[in-house]
Amino acid sequence: MQAAMVVTWTHPVPGREAKALEYAAEVAAFWGKQAADGKCSEPEMFFSDRGASMWIVKGDRDVVLQIHDADEARLLTMKGELLLEGFSIDFFYAGEAAMDYMARFGSALATIS
Repeated sequence: MQAAMVVTWTHPVPGREAKALEYAAEVAAFWGKQAADGKCSEPEMFFSDRGASMWIVKGDRDVVLQIHDADEARLLTMKGELLLEGFSIDFFYAGEAAMDYMARFGSALATIS
C-alpha cells in the first residue's frame, strides 16, 4: 500500500537557525540513504518564503512506518520537535491506496445514509 510521509513546520526556533540547517542536511542524508537502498523515494523538500515548509517521502506504507519507527529516525523526529516550530509528521495514503481509501469511505458512507 503506497503512502506519503509528510513532515511540516513553520520556522526554526529563534536562536536555533544554524542547527535547523544542519538538521535539514541530516534528514536529507538519512532518508536519502533509505531511498538509495530502495526502501522509499528520495526526500522532496518544499520551502515557502511565508514560513510553512515541508518534506515528503513516499513508499510502501509498512516500510516507511518501519523506518520511521527505527531509533535513528526517532532521534531525527525529536530533533525536529526541538528545532522547528509547528513540527508535525503525518502519513497519507497515496496512489492506488488513496483510491482504495476513497472507495472504503464511500462504502462506509452508504451504511449510514
